[in-house]
Order: sequence, then structure tokens, then C-alpha cells
Amino acid sequence: MQPFLISTFLFIYILTLPTGFAQDVTRWHTPEHSSPSLGTTQTNVIVFSMDGARLAVATPNGIAVYDTYTGKALALFSAPLNNVTALAFSPDNQSVVSANADATIDLWNAHTGEHIKNFIGHTYPIVALAFSPDNNTFASGSFKEIRIWDLAAEQSTRVSVLQGHRDMVTTLAFSPDGKTLASTSFYGTILLWDVETGQIRHSLSAHPASIAVLAFSPDNQTLASGGYWSLDAERTICIWDTHTGQLLTAVEGHTDPIFALAFSSDGQILASAGWDNAIRMWHPHTGHLKAILEDDTTPVLALAFLSDARDSYENVLASASLDGTIQLWQIAPVPRSADVNGDGIVNILDLTFIASRFGQNSPDLNGDGIVNILDLTLVAQHIGE
Repeated sequence: MQPFLISTFLFIYILTLPTGFAQDVTRWHTPEHSSPSLGTTQTNVIVFSMDGARLAVATPNGIAVYDTYTGKALALFSAPLNNVTALAFSPDNQSVVSANADATIDLWNAHTGEHIKNFIGHTYPIVALAFSPDNNTFASGSFKEIRIWDLAAEQSTRVSVLQGHRDMVTTLAFSPDGKTLASTSFYGTILLWDVETGQIRHSLSAHPASIAVLAFSPDNQTLASGGYWSLDAERTICIWDTHTGQLLTAVEGHTDPIFALAFSSDGQILASAGWDNAIRMWHPHTGHLKAILEDDTTPVLALAFLSDARDSYENVLASASLDGTIQLWQIAPVPRSADVNGDGIVNILDLTFIASRFGQNSPDLNGDGIVNILDLTLVAQHIGE
């Protein structure tokens, strides 16, 4: 294939690709007493809402809720709390659930700080919480079991109990369509549950130690996992096919354990952060490193792409650090590249990547045995549809 044909092919296609990014940072701090303390629950006591617009932090005085954009304190749940071990926002930002070391769970009004009710049933401490996308249930993880609770019922009612892990459940995440619940354990096992039936769809094994964070892609097709509570552990992010349970790629680059993962709304960026203080941006399909965001701060415990855009706050990634530093990273357009698969070279693999976007296994789209201008014509027709 002639070089000018490859260039033209790529040029047409990259016009349809997401833009890249550069960084611009806005920063604020939670009050000094609000910084989470060092310990085994550090990744669970600070959490963004699903749209990134709110931030909840467990403090010695209770649970504080902040506006991510302004740093304004919105609510304080001031009732005595016994060692908060996990937090989660409801999808509509109306409620927050908190888990305590005494195995109880509290539901709070996220705007007024009013205590709504508690949920009792676990025997062992709870270190993982997650709301379902439909806002009707939430899941809690403890030793060997996961409980799913009905929020609509007047009484604190559990919908089901899921048992499959042989040790402590450390992390939970619902898929965006609410059909799958992912859970992890101290020994690195990930289980994918069918929410409707309560059955295990897949058991995923790639991590050798405890997993601290999970993130589903917006299209429900992939799951990212990473991070460990041991400082000398492996620093790999694994990306899985949620339908087959197949490991698609393993991404390496962090120098210390990973505590936070977040997909952009279009699924084209996977952000990761952890104990090495840096935020890394990856192409989630190829594992190619797109950018590193660094500033003078402490380990990053939570990330969220803001979907509740306000004024100039568009294409923003929010990060929360161990010392209470909250940073808003402006993602700005940068020039596109014809290296569409992100391997550093413009070649036939980029053509194959493009073809895959149109459901083809080969850049020879018309099947005549030659990659040429006729295939380019088919690409143009697809783009025009």
C-alpha cells in the first residue's frame, strides 16, 4: 500500500477520534481535621459521587460532604461514628451510606446530614460499599459474604446474600447497566455476579494480592482492576472483558500501589493513581500511556471524571489526596496523531485498529486481498453513515 494512501486513510479516521489533553489545575483543601488517616481503610473513607460533583470524607467529627467544584462544605453527619470503614454516594446524590467497624451500616441524607436508618446483618466488619445504578439497592462486603439491601423498603431489608469469596471482600462495583456486580478479595480474586440471579458469571485471577479498586467502562464491556494495600506489591492494572472473563491487557507504569481508577464518559481514557502521587492517563484498549499528571501532593486515593459540567468546568478530572488536597485537572485538546493504536508507530496495525472500529478483523474491508483505495472508500462510507 502506498504511503499517501495510508496517510489519507488515517487522516479521515482520526477526525472521528476523541481529542487528547493537556493539564491545567485548580486546587482546594478540606479542613485539616478532614484528612483521612493512614491505615488499611484509607481507600474507602474518601469517595466522589458518581458524577464527581460531591466528595465525602470520614473525619474524627463525622462524615463531611463537599462541593467538588468550590470546596464548600455541604453537610456534616455529626452523629457519633465508630471507625468508618467505607462510604458510597447514591447515583442521584441524595444519600450517602457509611459502614462502621462494628458491622453496621448507616444511611444519611446527603444534603441535611439527617440520619435516615441503619442496616444490621453482617457479623464481621464491612470494608466495601456500592450503590446500584437504579438507586434501589446497595451492596456491602464483609468476610466471605456480600449483602444486597433494598433501599425502597420501609424496613432494613436484604435482597440477597452472595457467598463465593473465601476471605474478606475488599471492593465492590456495579456495572453501569446494573446487571453485573464485581467484587474482590484479599487474595486477588475478582468475581463477576449476575445481579438478577445471584450466580457467579466469572472468576478472574491475575492479581497476586489484595485489589483496592475496580472500575467499569461506560459501555459495560470492560472492567479495570488494580491496587494493593501492601506497599511492596505489584503495580499492574488489569483490563478484563466482562462478557468472557478474558484478560485483555495488563498495564504497568506506576511505581507504587494503585488506589484509584476512573473511565472518562466516552470510555477512551482510563485514569489511574495511587501511592506514587502521579495520575496516569491510559488508552484502555491498548494500554498505551497518554499522559502523566503530577503536582506536589501526597498519594491520590480517589478519582472522578466530572459529568456535571458547570460554567468553564468541562472535561475535568477530579482527584483527592491523602492530605485533603482536592485538584481539578482541566483536560484540554491537543493535536491528534495518526498513531491511532498508541504504539508509537504509524503502520498497518493502525489500519487494523481502525477496521476493528467498524466491526472488521482486517483492514482489507472489501475482501479483495489487497489493502488499497477501495478499502478507504468503504471507511469513508462508514464515517458518512
